[in-house]
This record gives sequence, C-alpha cells and structure tokens, in this order.
Amino acid sequence: MYIGKYRVLGLLGDGGMGRVYKVELPDIGKISALKLLRPRDHMIDLLGLRAIEDMFIREARILGRLRHPNVAAILDFDRDGQNRPFFSMEYHCMNLGAMIGEHYEMEAATRLMDPARAFTYADQVLSGLDRLHHAGIVHRDIKPYNVLITEGDTVKLIDFGLSLLRGETRRVPDTFKIGTPYYAAHEQQADPDNVDARADLYGVGVMIWRMLTGMLPPEAGEKFRPGSVNELLGECWDDFLIRATHPRRTERFSDCRQMRQALKTAYGNWHEQLERTCRLQTPQQGAGGTEVLKRGGLRKTALKVQAREAQRIFGLDSQWRPPIHRDVVLHPEESGIVRDITHGLVWQQTGTRYPVEWKDAGAYIDALNKSGFAGFLTWRLPTIDELVTLIRRASILGDYCTAPVFEGGRDRLWSADRKSFTAAWFVDTYLGYVGPADFTCPCHVRAVCGYDPAADCSD
Repeated sequence: MYIGKYRVLGLLGDGGMGRVYKVELPDIGKISALKLLRPRDHMIDLLGLRAIEDMFIREARILGRLRHPNVAAILDFDRDGQNRPFFSMEYHCMNLGAMIGEHYEMEAATRLMDPARAFTYADQVLSGLDRLHHAGIVHRDIKPYNVLITEGDTVKLIDFGLSLLRGETRRVPDTFKIGTPYYAAHEQQADPDNVDARADLYGVGVMIWRMLTGMLPPEAGEKFRPGSVNELLGECWDDFLIRATHPRRTERFSDCRQMRQALKTAYGNWHEQLERTCRLQTPQQGAGGTEVLKRGGLRKTALKVQAREAQRIFGLDSQWRPPIHRDVVLHPEESGIVRDITHGLVWQQTGTRYPVEWKDAGAYIDALNKSGFAGFLTWRLPTIDELVTLIRRASILGDYCTAPVFEGGRDRLWSADRKSFTAAWFVDTYLGYVGPADFTCPCHVRAVCGYDPAADCSD
C-alpha cells in the first residue's frame, strides 16, 4: 500500500479526524510518520468536512513554521490519489505514554519514573511549549502520548490539531471536546476558546505528577501531597506539583519560564537531599555468600511470544515489570565484562555505542564472536528472562547512591525473543519494564555468554 510516494509499513494511530501511518521512502529507506486526513463519519456530521480539512492543513502550517529541538519537524505535505491531504513528519518509536505504561483505563496506576529522568523530560516539554507560546499558539492537548522520545532522550512535541492561535475563535459544537480527560485544564473544559498558556502548563503539571507518583492528581477536594505517595520524593516536589495542577489558573505558574525555574528548584532540592543521604550511607558489602543458581535456571533459548501471552510467559505484572526484585551478584572486570555470579553469565559492560535496528543486532553479535571479545567466542543476544535480571529498582533514597555496574545511556536493550515476524521484545533496564518494538526501532545491544569461556552458551 502506498500513500503518494510513501510505502506504508503499518498503522500507528487511528483518530476521529485521520490516521497516522509508519511509512518508508522506498528509494532511500527513510522511515517517517505520515498523517492522512481520513475523518470518521460522526466527525464529518459534527464539524463538516471543510472545517476538518481546514484544521488539518492549519496543523501542518503550524509545524512548518516552528523550528525548535523539542517540536517535531514536518518533512512534506501533499495529497493522495483521492485528493486527501497528508503530511509526513519525523518518526520516533517511543513516546512518554508508552514509557510509563499509560493506557485507555486512565485511572489505572502507571510505572514510576525516577526524579532525574522526569525532570529531564519535563524541562524539555516546557522548552518546546515556550516556543509555541512565543508564537501565540496554545497546544490544548498536552499528554504523555503527544510527547515523543528520541533514542537520544530528546523530547519532541506532536499533535497540534487542537491548538489555538492567539486571538482565534474555533467555532465547534459544544459536544466536541477539546483535549484529553484529566490532562485538560478546568477552564479549557468549560470554555476551550478562552484559554491561554496556563492551560498547557496544567497538562504538564499532571504529566509530571503522574511520572513521579504513578497516579493522577485528584480533581476535587484537598490534594494529597505527592511525597506521601512516593516516599522517594520526600517533600521537595509537593509545593511545585500542587501549584502546577491547581484548578484555578490564577494560582498556577504564569508562563513556561517561571514553571521551568520552579521545576529546577524542586529538582535541585531533591538532589541536595539525595547527596546528603549518600554522604551518610555506609558502602555496601559484597554478597559473596549468595547461593549460585544452576546454569539452567534462566531460559537461554529464544522464543516467539505474542502480546497476549507475554505477561504470563515472561512472568510480568500488570505494568509489564518483573514482579520480584532479583538479588543478583554482579562483578565488573577490567576486560569490559560483568560476571553474573548468581546465574553463571557473562555480560558486556557497555554494548553497542549507538542504538541499532534488530536486524543489525545479529551482525554486532557476529562481530564480537569473530574478534573473540574479552576472550569469549559464544556471545549471543540475551532472552527476556536474562535481561530482566539487570533491572534495579530504587525502594529507598539511598538506592540511588550505588554506582551502576553497567555503562549508562544504554538502557533499552534488544532481546532474542520475537513478538512477530516484524517485531521483537526489549527490556528497559532503567524504567524496569518489558515492551515490544518493530525491528526498525533502534535499541542497544548488550551481549551475554556463559560463565565458562569454553562452554557452549546455547545449551
């Protein structure tokens, strides 16, 4: 299937006004996201086809005007054989909603994100929004799924279909809701045309609250303090989050710059608290007496596991995490390996310098074996069962004081387990969950082998 010159690889999203596809430029193999105007019948009845097309073209123009590191770039605009407009834009496999595990049951708890990562993402979101607001644009649909995350951990804001230009009035029926429940500010729900930048800041506040606590802030009554939900936060974030999500916009931050400064202060206070904790913490003693499991304790053979069976087969909880923290004894060595004494495994301490597609993971493994990296000749892609043993979760503030055994920045790791003929499973060792990704999505590779260099790692 083609749309214009683009070959369709798959469907990314299907909304009321259009569809978003993963596409490829055949001649050069460049992958992009393509948004095609294809409104549903009820949307045409509600708004009219002309108004919907005007909104679509307007979104493309907004993206075309803006240049900012934290705003997704538009690449092309055209019409298909049925004269339907479409535009292509930069594509990234990961978004914040998928990272925290948010789904259609909005009230359900999501995965926690540590304060350092949450701060990094929130600061970039506010930077991108500041550019929008400077241009007189209110996004009006800030939520985790509209925040793309690149393989370099850069935020890209997307989906400007509901945005509002300064001084503009968008005449839509009262039954047409602007924004997403829980993330849309109270004044936006009441009068979506009478909003300013503070409506977007409310959505950012809800997003930060969710990243740090795994919960949505209560909408009515006295707000509980976030530090009482996640003890790792202490009280450092409470005042910031309560102000950021205040129901009255006059009580919120006035603009992105003010909110960014307050965010930096909250994070700085938390980091000072962490440093005090680390100065007082006694260095951990080696766990030399830990019982060594038999080599057959972890599955080494790759599987093909469909999504509906993954949680059961991989032993994951409802948030796609290993339910039990594994006490694994890891010994790094100067040769660039880490020995897992508990399971009789040897890991690369680093891995690929850059994230790679799944098809290139095998070539990387072959190169390691050909060179005899660290004296081993039987490196392979690890299974999910093996990768989840690398996950470390902080349960007390002092857990952040322990220096990582593996080199940082290589957290999303390919496994040998496939999901389908076009996708495989990965483990995010930083956020502590298992997920699927198309073969074309870039992840890092950290190879594994048996403890004995002469052993066959596949047995």
